[in-house]
Amino acid sequence: MNTKLKTLQMIHLALCAGVFFFSLITIFLNRELIFFDANPQTTKPYNPIAPIVGLITLSGSIFFFKNLLAKINKSESAEMKINQYQSAFIISAALLEGGALFNTVVFFLTQNSFFLLFAGANFLFLIFRHPTKDKLISALQLQYPDTEAL
Repeated sequence: MNTKLKTLQMIHLALCAGVFFFSLITIFLNRELIFFDANPQTTKPYNPIAPIVGLITLSGSIFFFKNLLAKINKSESAEMKINQYQSAFIISAALLEGGALFNTVVFFLTQNSFFLLFAGANFLFLIFRHPTKDKLISALQLQYPDTEAL
């Protein structure tokens, strides 16, 4: 089971690195044209859409993660519970990454750093979702023999 936690941590690292480096490259490419404007009249058609997508993916990530964790049968084996946790985590992290990448693309198209705020919010939430042994144990309510294998 130790490999399952390491796999989950590697997936998390890859998702974070993808968002970070893509954002860094778009900022580098637009470094001379960047401006900040939150006025909905001047940032049409992206202003109502991009922030909403960022917030929906953020709240959807929380909702789906909690919902999928609640569906895990506590009487199943630790292996099955960890597999289900892994699926819930990947769905949650993919939603966060999608929102961050969408807002980064909108920033790339408009050069408006306003959209980076929402990309940054999704990215920070993705970073704080880092899977650890303690988080896995508490979320799945694992007991002594199963916790030693992590």
